[in-house]
Amino acid sequence: MHDARFSGAQIVYTWRNLEPSKDQYDFSAIKEDLLYLNSIGKQLWIQLQEKSFTPHYNVPDYILQDPLYKGGVLKQSMLTAPERDPNKPPAADEYGWSAKMWEQPVRKRYQKLVQQLGREFDGKIAGINFSESSIDIGIENADGSTTFPVDFTPKAYIDAVRENMQVLAGAFKKSIPMVYLNFVPGEWLPWDDKNYMRSLFAQAEKLKMGIGGPDLMPYRKSHMAQSYGFFKTFPSTLVKGMAVQEGNLRQINPKTGKKNTVADILDFAQHYLGLNYIFWVEDEPYFSDEVLRQLPGKN
Repeated sequence: MHDARFSGAQIVYTWRNLEPSKDQYDFSAIKEDLLYLNSIGKQLWIQLQEKSFTPHYNVPDYILQDPLYKGGVLKQSMLTAPERDPNKPPAADEYGWSAKMWEQPVRKRYQKLVQQLGREFDGKIAGINFSESSIDIGIENADGSTTFPVDFTPKAYIDAVRENMQVLAGAFKKSIPMVYLNFVPGEWLPWDDKNYMRSLFAQAEKLKMGIGGPDLMPYRKSHMAQSYGFFKTFPSTLVKGMAVQEGNLRQINPKTGKKNTVADILDFAQHYLGLNYIFWVEDEPYFSDEVLRQLPGKN
């Protein structure tokens, strides 16, 4: 962390750990990380994680147990995730869980956590972001349509994201509030445009909040219409950031036909997307062998 090329650390904190029991908050891990980073002249950026991408829950037990929250979570498959290792055989347990944000009781509890974090850390941290908007649920039918679970609709999900954005922007006036937007259920741009993604970017602009996302992969076809195009046209006066996630440096750059390099990522980030922040995930061996060796500037 003493490397001068990095201004700080983006650290993931789960809802489950921050609220171990109802209305009992434990922010000790954030305080310890903040104290350490400040002591070495670095900043803390919080990623608030309620989704999981492994077979573990990131929501508190009371959300799972109280019937008020209708189960609290919904299972999602990760077998088709673009960052999957192509050499890794599919596993029956490769899935995650998404908090049922479209259920108002779940959403209100999450929003209370966001407000508590704002009271404690606004102005003390560089920024805070939600987990990504993508959620892999439903069954794809032969005609290309998707059958969603009975208690889920894409519109209800989008409305929930929009409402959470408003709460985040209200809770953090000094630190940067950021929403991670990459994919949304029930829409695939540019062919199937239901104004879901468009409305979320418009909401971010209206709230003057930052936009971000995982998977910084130059010119990747599946991302260009879904989110990258919106990033490119988002006002330059507002903050934009993306994460170089696990597997991103393994992907092929369509422009070069070769594996992504740090130079490719920096060029795309700066000249196409116009990013203010890049969050480098410590994906080994790429982080040590490529990022630390190829990133410009003195360490």
